[in-house]
Parts: sequence; structure tokens; C-alpha cells
Amino acid sequence: MKLTTQISKFAQQAKFLPKVKIIGSKDFVVKSLSRDAFITKDEETISPSEVGTIVDYLTRYVVLADEHAFDVANIKAREDFQSHVASINQVKKLFAEENKLAKMVVNLSDIEDLPDDAIILATDICAWEVAYRSGKYIAPKEYPDKLTINHIRTMINRVEQFFEEYGWPTKDAFTAYTKNGCLVGDGDYLLSSTLVDLKVSTSQKMQMYWVRQLLLYYALGFYNHVNDEQIDRLMIFNARNNGVYYVDISSIDKSVIGFVY
Repeated sequence: MKLTTQISKFAQQAKFLPKVKIIGSKDFVVKSLSRDAFITKDEETISPSEVGTIVDYLTRYVVLADEHAFDVANIKAREDFQSHVASINQVKKLFAEENKLAKMVVNLSDIEDLPDDAIILATDICAWEVAYRSGKYIAPKEYPDKLTINHIRTMINRVEQFFEEYGWPTKDAFTAYTKNGCLVGDGDYLLSSTLVDLKVSTSQKMQMYWVRQLLLYYALGFYNHVNDEQIDRLMIFNARNNGVYYVDISSIDKSVIGFVY
């Protein structure tokens, strides 16, 4: 039986890609898009990972008008229903919430006007996306309060402003994997010739596992020609501190990419 590991998980294991063999966080150019921008997780009523998932999916659904943003959630709900883990009422509730959300945002022209109820609905919907990744659906026990909703809305707005400054996505998803399929991953965005991974992290500095993650996405998604696009830059955007971190491919020694590959 072949075991599959996600790139995002693999990147957290430093022993496989030691710092001495690759580039470091100091090799990245750092730019802040605004002063005193950090949004603390203190007093938020849901976990940072839940906030991140909601920001990601509402960015795709509202900002990028991606009709397939919740496909993963729907796949998991259907799988659980077919295997008698989820009830038909749970599945109907999910679809009803998606339809209600669609009506709320259909004529939305400004993220600042994104209704609070839309973010509450997204909390329910995104629980199914989390279930797809973890293997088990757990209904939300807590929902974002007014402060948390404002944080989420602000961060979605920041992602939109980031796109306006650095370019709109030519792709809002891409795949990367090894030939044997043991290591796989789905990257976030391609902006022309830039590979971008979106973070909603409480870390205010570039993290080494982010470096490993970007290198793996590039080596296993583009260097090996799984995708045909020409990539000239690797970039992180962290919506919590409105920070951009990037490195040009031309500045990375070829031996580094060869080692990762």
C-alpha cells in the first residue's frame, strides 16, 4: 500500500531538507505593505487555523469568483454520506448554506461590505474542507465573534490589495508531486511568473518550513515540468502581518533545486 504525504506536512520535517543544503529565510526579500499591520489572534473566538481556512476560501469564492471553491467540502460530505458517516440532513444543510452564501455575495462590490453572516456560514462550510484534510468531520463548536469577523474581513481585503499590487492570479491552484506519488501537494496561486503561497500566520518572520514548502512546490511542480508555466520568483504573502517575502529563482544555486528534486 502506497503512503501519501502532503508537501505542507513534509516541509515541517527539517531532517529531510536540512538548512545547510538549501536556502534560508535570510535569502528572502521582506516587504511590509503597511505599518503596524499585525493582527493578533488574542481574543479571537476560533483557532488561527480556522481563521486561515475561512480567509483562504472566502478569498477564492468572493474575491476571485471561483465557483469551485467549495468543491473539496462537497466531496467530503458526499463521501461521508455514501459511507453512512454523515446523514442526508447534514449534506442538505451544507448545500443550503452554500446557496445562501452565494446569494449574499452575488452583487458584492467591496469586501468591506461582506456580511457578518457570510463569514458565519463560511465557518460551517469550511469545517467540511478541514474534514477532507483530516479525515473526520467535526462540527464547529465556536463561531467568530464581531472582533474575529472584523479580522477575517480585513485579511481578505488585504489579499485583494496584494493581488492588485502584485498581479491577479493566472491560476488559483496547481499541483506538485513526486513521480511515485508518495509526496503530493496543492499550491495556492500563480501570478504570471510568480509562485505564491498564502499564509494567515501568527508568525511575523519568514519560517524555514515555508522556505522548504516553496522549494518543494517549485521543484515538484515546475522544475520537473508537471506544470508548464515559467516560474521566476517564489513568494509568501502573510495576511496577518500584511507581509511579502520573496526570492528570485535566478538567485538560487541550481544545486539547491537539484537536491530538493
